[in-house]
This record gives sequence, structure tokens and C-alpha cells, in this order.
Amino acid sequence: MNAAFYETEWYSECLMFWFTSTGKESIIKVILFKPTEEFDVYEIALGDLNPDGSIDLDARSDNGDTEEVLSTVAKAVLFFLSDHIEAQVVIEASSDSRARLYQIAIKKEMTDLGNYLVIYGFDNENPEVLRSDKNYKKFVISLKENRLEF
Repeated sequence: MNAAFYETEWYSECLMFWFTSTGKESIIKVILFKPTEEFDVYEIALGDLNPDGSIDLDARSDNGDTEEVLSTVAKAVLFFLSDHIEAQVVIEASSDSRARLYQIAIKKEMTDLGNYLVIYGFDNENPEVLRSDKNYKKFVISLKENRLEF
């Protein structure tokens, strides 16, 4: 993960991280790891913190720092998985443009992350090991058997 990233704060057993995006303006971003009905499976969500304390998960702030934001999310996923070693993190794009953005970011980080993580892409409802020549809208990330060691 060679891209610049933002320092994060975490809360509640590493289920929520927040950081300040400092592109065109300062925006507080929140990364949530939401438990699903399946044991040890979490959905990840990224949004902007509103003044009233709610989180806008549909925000498109276009703050000019996309690479730093996505690198920060990648670091948060690694930190989360190092604390929840059996967990799987599901990333599902809400649009085709976001799916392309996520896929580009994941492929870019695979040089470093590939040693630690297993990433599956979903072709409809069928998971397969992520292929660089294929587009996906949903991803599942987990630690490899050798786990992270600090």
C-alpha cells in the first residue's frame, strides 16, 4: 500500500473508523464494518459524517483525494481483519462506477495485499478468486491462512 492514507481513529471493537478527508475541503469520513446475519461476515460501508451525527452512505463528495481515501479504507480493512482473524469483509458497490473504482483500487493494492489476503469477486452469485481480466460488483476479503503478524 504505497499510496498516501489518512490517520484513522477507531471505535467499538474496530467496527467503526473515522478520518478527515482533506481534499478541496475537510470532510469527516466514516468506515463501518456492519455484522450480517452470517457468523463472522461483515459488510463495509463508507460515508460522510453529517452535522447531526448521522452518516450519509450515498455521499459523493468528489473531494479530490480518492486515492488517499481508498488507501485509508484498505488499511482499515487490514486492521479490522487483524483483530477479527476469522472474519470475511463484503464490499458491494452501489453503482457500476463505484464497482469500477473499487476494482481499480483492489487491483492496485494487490501487489502488497496479495501476500496477506484472499479476495473473491462475485460473478452474479458465484464467487471466484479475483481475476484482473474480469469486472465484479461484489467482493469478499479475508485473511490468508498465514495470517498477519505484527
